[in-house]
Formats: sequence, structure tokens, C-alpha cells
Amino acid sequence: MLEFFSFLYEQWFLSIPLVIFIGLFFSSLSKKGGKKISTHELINLNNQGLAKLVDIRKSDEFNAGHIAGAINIPFADFEKRHYELPNKKDLSIILVCEMGNQSGNAGEILQKSGFKNSFILSGGISEWRHNSLPLV
Repeated sequence: MLEFFSFLYEQWFLSIPLVIFIGLFFSSLSKKGGKKISTHELINLNNQGLAKLVDIRKSDEFNAGHIAGAINIPFADFEKRHYELPNKKDLSIILVCEMGNQSGNAGEILQKSGFKNSFILSGGISEWRHNSLPLV
């Protein structure tokens, strides 16, 4: 390990661009598909009637337990069915998956189709469960 850090120090002209590239890469991944919101922010938006929850997990996972008011459009069908969602300026689309990873891809599809207000539940349904919030 000491040799690795010694190499990075000696080859600083290569190390600095590598570190910058890695930082930018992870920064772009974190912003992919829309802003990530917490469970509390989701609850606030949903209670105000300003959000449409879209669960992109498989139908059997959705039927086993989902957030109240969510509709199910499995990610495998999302490209074909995302037009079913209302594209209103005052309504936010909140994407929910199991861990919060796949929602970024669905958010990219929405953004390319002109949806401006797409959000991702950070941590997905597992974060919802972790916070002991109810599922239907």
C-alpha cells in the first residue's frame, strides 16, 4: 500500500487528473435522473398533493408492499409506459425503486421526454422500511 501512495506522489501529474475524473464521475452519478429526496421530503410533497409516486419495481415486489398512493410501472416497461404519467408543471414525479439505484435511469427517460420535476427517493423502498414507515 505504501508503494501505491509513493507511486501516486511521484506521478502527481497523472494522479491529479485521475482524482478529478473520479470525483466528477461520482458527482454525475449522484445527479443522474433528478434530485434525490429523503423520505420526509416525499411525505411532505405527497401530503400537499404535489407528487405522483411511481414505483418501478417488478409487479410482484410492488404487490408485496408499496407506499400508499404509488402506481406501478416496472422498469422493464418504463420506456413504453412513461407517457401514462401526467406532465404538469405543479406536479412532481417521484421515482421509487428498491435501493434508489435504478430510479436514476428511469429519471433520465423522463427528462429526455420533457418531464421537468422528477425526483428520486434516496435509498428507495428499503430506506422507507428502515425508517419504519408504513407500506400498503
